[in-house]
Amino acid sequence: MKCIYETSTSLDAYMILNLLEQEGIYGRVDGEYLPGGVGELQAINLVRVMVDDAEYERARQVICDWEAVQVEREEYASRRPAGGLAGFMAGVILGGGLGYWAFNTPVTGHDVDLNGDGVPDEKRIYRDNRLSRTEVDRDSDGRVDIVFYFDRGGALKEATFDDNFDGIYETSYEYQYGLVRSQESDLNQDGHTDYRASFRYGNLDEVVIIAEDQGSRTRRQRFHMGKLISAEYDADGNGSFETEYGYDCAEETK
Repeated sequence: MKCIYETSTSLDAYMILNLLEQEGIYGRVDGEYLPGGVGELQAINLVRVMVDDAEYERARQVICDWEAVQVEREEYASRRPAGGLAGFMAGVILGGGLGYWAFNTPVTGHDVDLNGDGVPDEKRIYRDNRLSRTEVDRDSDGRVDIVFYFDRGGALKEATFDDNFDGIYETSYEYQYGLVRSQESDLNQDGHTDYRASFRYGNLDEVVIIAEDQGSRTRRQRFHMGKLISAEYDADGNGSFETEYGYDCAEETK
């Protein structure tokens, strides 16, 4: 994931994250508890908004557009003459609206110690009293290994996994109606997807494995009720599957 925005407060970070989520871009906030330890030191941008690499450019454009609107509003406000009571009332209305937004989009976190070792293994983030995402540290090294994202109805929507615990999320899942629909993995971390899986009603349906050089050997496997039933191979990388195998109930070739 890439840092798309840095700030010194968690409130600003979650405001940006909420702005991105309204555009269908989902990420996370890193370092939200760090500013509390700064004390009397000069404020620095400790809190970061992170998004997936694939969404970085779109997220940057959303933030640029939002910042441009803020600049236009500031310039317009600076050109307007003082409005006396009207200006005061406008400020009251604006302040009330911002206050309503702030109090109706609260972000809270809840740490969970699943194995009882005194160290949180899971953090659940809530927005508007609804579960927004869950961050999991499976190997208790202090780094998040899985992030689950939930829609406004509470259904699981997306997830990212770091299965080799190196700090890089190499696998992503998409869900529909709370059931896994697809998986993409960059297992050798070369920037290209080399493993794709599709699911039907939550059951594994098809797997496509792509060779490391991205332009040659490809294997496609089909499954039924979790068992491998057939496989096709493109051994020369010409885009056609020349070899096909069928498998019995013991997953042995017929």
